[in-house]
This record gives sequence, structure tokens and C-alpha cells, in this order.
Amino acid sequence: MHQTTSTDKPRAIAPWCGLLTAITCLPAAAAEPAARESIVDVGIAYEQLRLPADEKMGLASASVLFPLGGQWWAGPAVYGAASGQRGGLFVGGAELQRRFVLPWRWDLRAGLFAGGGGGAAAPVGGGLMLQAAATLTHDIGPLRGGLSWSHVRFPSGEISSSQLGLVLSWERPFRYFDWQSAGQPQPASGTTGLGFQRLAGTVSAYQLRGSDTRRVGLVGGRAERQATPSGVFTGIEAAAAASGGAAGYMEILGNVGWRWTPMPSTLPIAIEARGALGLGGGGGMPTEGGAIGKVAIGASIDWGRGWRSGVELGEVRGLGSTLRAHTAQVWLAMDLEPPADAPGSGTISRNEWSATLQHHLHARRKDGSAASLDTVGMKLDRFVDEHLYLSVQAHSAFAGGAGAYSIGLVGAGLATSPGLGTRFGAELLAGAAGGGGVATGSGAIVQSMVWAGWAATPESQWRLGVGAVKALRGDLRSAVVEVAWTRSLGLGGR
Repeated sequence: MHQTTSTDKPRAIAPWCGLLTAITCLPAAAAEPAARESIVDVGIAYEQLRLPADEKMGLASASVLFPLGGQWWAGPAVYGAASGQRGGLFVGGAELQRRFVLPWRWDLRAGLFAGGGGGAAAPVGGGLMLQAAATLTHDIGPLRGGLSWSHVRFPSGEISSSQLGLVLSWERPFRYFDWQSAGQPQPASGTTGLGFQRLAGTVSAYQLRGSDTRRVGLVGGRAERQATPSGVFTGIEAAAAASGGAAGYMEILGNVGWRWTPMPSTLPIAIEARGALGLGGGGGMPTEGGAIGKVAIGASIDWGRGWRSGVELGEVRGLGSTLRAHTAQVWLAMDLEPPADAPGSGTISRNEWSATLQHHLHARRKDGSAASLDTVGMKLDRFVDEHLYLSVQAHSAFAGGAGAYSIGLVGAGLATSPGLGTRFGAELLAGAAGGGGVATGSGAIVQSMVWAGWAATPESQWRLGVGAVKALRGDLRSAVVEVAWTRSLGLGGR
């Protein structure tokens, strides 16, 4: 950003400085960054699919759609098995929706979804899932509820089903800044993005009870809203198995918790309690239909400068299944925005959201063969300075005969300065992967990537990356080629 100095004054100001010699001429104060105001539509739905042999499977979904203009909306969506015998089936992808306004506060929503995934030995073939849906909704107070008709098909598999479903959605504000505002003070005008104020990395252990006594290690993450020193907080969490012979196990849950800081001014330690409900399965875990619940208690310590860590003990149970396990977890969290009691004290950070396609050239399978596979995914990069960024990624197979293969990664990268023209970067990530017959061993993997990006607009880029993925305790070793579309924006920061 160009700064005015005493030898570089705007021409309109310099004459006044000469005439008004008795007055000290100061540079004009920089304008406060202006937040852009938008909305997002958050939706949840449930439908029951009919699989081969007249098997029934409940499928729950969640989506976050952004307005494109002209009644068009688009955004990410995730589907997961919620009843039946296919717990652990997950599909992630993107949805495009066109809305039609009807009389008496009704509307009709026509949508298309495409994504990749699978699990629980469901006949999904390569994993590509397509869905077409028509949904009729009406106001229910601040929400909208309705009835949908959809057709779900896995083109390379054996699932093709038409069904009715239930839908609930609500709109919430989405505030953000231009990415060029990164590094400037954040105005005191509320949270930005989806409203999450804290992001944590988690390492957990499940000690199963009953006939299955495995000790399963998981890695994952958690995002929280209302991350205040004390009080109620909500959030979402996800984790995947990285050890214990359960490669392919994955869970996604919503949680609510309570945090109490007895002596905030003298002892930065808090007592916490948390409960969560959601979906999980895969890796031979006995979740049956997929619904699970967790409760935990623990303690955390505030290290200052927006960092907090904690430990917790708890219990996880299957809802309608035999899953029972004691749990232990350690976590490290960073505040994404200033706390609610100190608004406006942060600095705007640059964030980059990417939709990705990856091609694995030689993915080793458990039967000893090797073949290519393709994944669809999403990544979020948050810059901590001009060049260093932290990255969270998720990918799922949609081609290559590896339906159910999914990947979760966290790590860091370095990139050249943003702007029009070409950018270059490199990243190193670690995480968990499994399913689809891919030889990931215990599930722990590492991935490296170098990439080049070309600006499509001042806010977006097309990127091409090349790298490699390797299982730490398995035979998977493969070169990876990635194509990504990236959108940059400014969000609140510490």
C-alpha cells in the first residue's frame, strides 16, 4: 500500500501547506476498512434412500450456500448415513441452486449436487454421487421448512433412488473485507465469516469396550462460536482415525458446551463440559446406522495472545448401535477473532478458500494392485503473515474404483505475495486417510505440494499443483496433481 510522506504529498494538499504556514499540515488518516455485507443460507435435510435388495438408508445433509445473484445460490454440502446399516458413508461436494419466488411466502428451489465419497461397503463404485432435487419451502418464524423430492445416483455404483425428504434452512449474516485490507485494524462491528471465533486441532483416543477392544487414535479439528472466557459455546467438530486398525473411520458432529473460569484475573484456567451429536462410522467401527453422541469434561489454560490448550475425558456411544468407548483428548486452539468483550481490537487476516480436484497417479490398494484415483475437496488457508499460512483440507474419492476413500489434512505453507499475476507456493500437511481399499495402513499420512497460481480476477485464482502423498504405516505412495480454484477475502483476526 502506498503511503504519503513529507516529500510525496498529494498535489491537492501541497498548495494549502504553503499558504497556511502557521498550521502544521498532517497526512490524512487512513480510511477505516469497510466491511462487505452478505448472507449465507445454512440448510439441513433428511431423506431415506432405497438401496439394492430393498435396503433402506437414512441420509442426512448439511449445506452452506452463498448468493450468486439473480436467485442463484451455490456452496459446499456434505451428506452422511444417519440410519440403516451404512454408518460411515460420507459424501462431500458442491451444490448449485436456483430459487423461484411463489405467492404467500412460498418458494421453489431447484438444485443440483455433485460430490465424492462412500463408506461402510455401500455399492458406490468410484464414489461419484449426483443428486437432483426440487424443494418447496415456507416461512417458519425465522426459519424456512419444507418438503423435497430428490433423485440420488452413484453412476459407477448400484445406488439409484428417488425419495421425499424434509428440509430446514435459515439465513445468517456473512461479513467480510477485501483481501487487500489484511493487516489493517479490524472495525468494532461484530464477527465476520460464519461467526466462528476459535479453531482447535485435536488428538483423541477411543478405548472401545465389549467384544471389540481396539484403542483407536484420531486426529481432527473443532471450530467454536462465542469463545468467551466463560459461558455457553457451540461449534462443529470432525475427526478421522490415524491409528488402531480403524483406517477409514470418520465422524462429524455438532456440539454445545459450557466453560467456567473461576478466577479469570489471577488464574487463567477454565473448567469445561461438552456434549455432541452427529454421524460417524467406517474402519470396522460398530456404529451401524451412523448416529453417535459424546459427552466430556475437562480443563483448559489460556496462554495469552489468543492461544489456549486443554485436556478432556469422556464417553462416546452409538445411538442405536453397540459402539461404546471411553475417550481422552488433548487440544490446542487459536482465537480467530477478538473475544466478545474486546471487539475491534484485532487485525484483519487474509483467508483463501479453494475447491480442488486431485489426481493420484499410483495409489496402492490393499490387494497389492496400484491404480489412479481422483478426489474432490475443499481447503481453507489462513495467513498469519504475508507469506506463511495454515491450511485445513478435506478430500474424497469420486473416480478410480476407490469410493469411500477420504482424506483430512492440516499443515502449513509458504506463498509469494498476492496480487495480479503469477503466484507460487509450497505446503506440507499431515492427517488421516482411509477407506476404498486404499493401502493407508493405520490411516496416518503426509502430503507435500508445490503450486503456481494465475489470477482470474483480483479476488480469485486458478492453481496447478504437483506433489506426493505417503502413508506412514502403509504401502500408499503416489504422486499427486491438483487443480484448484481459489477465492481470497479478509476476515477478522487477532
